[in-house]
Amino acid sequence: MELYKGKYWDVIFVKWCQEFPGDCIISCNKESLSDLTSEEWIELGELEKELERITKKLFNATMFNFACLMNNAYRDNEKPHVHFHFIPRYDNERIILGKKYKDRHFGYNMWKWSLSKFKCQKDIFTKEDKKTIFELMKNEWNLK
Repeated sequence: MELYKGKYWDVIFVKWCQEFPGDCIISCNKESLSDLTSEEWIELGELEKELERITKKLFNATMFNFACLMNNAYRDNEKPHVHFHFIPRYDNERIILGKKYKDRHFGYNMWKWSLSKFKCQKDIFTKEDKKTIFELMKNEWNLK
């Protein structure tokens, strides 16, 4: 679901999985980081800053992981495009939408345990919960 459309970047809410409340992808149509212009880097910084502000305000996020991983495009024979994963992290248990949420591996790489059904971070939110999180974030968005 599109949270924001900028001049160069789109912010996509990760509706398929909210293991980390506020998880988004910031995406553009460039194929390589070296293709980005100064203006594109500036807009990316503004978007990341706005996402930090929103997730701190709405969910009391502690810190943020920001990663650019383009491996899948090459593995899956797709055209690569530059995109960043914005992942808020939470140091203690939170109550979000009336549910107890715990970032099980706070302070560690969030993908280290992603393939283990026993150790992975659980997505506790329903489809309706995710829609509500999206709407809360969309309504909080300040960039024009």
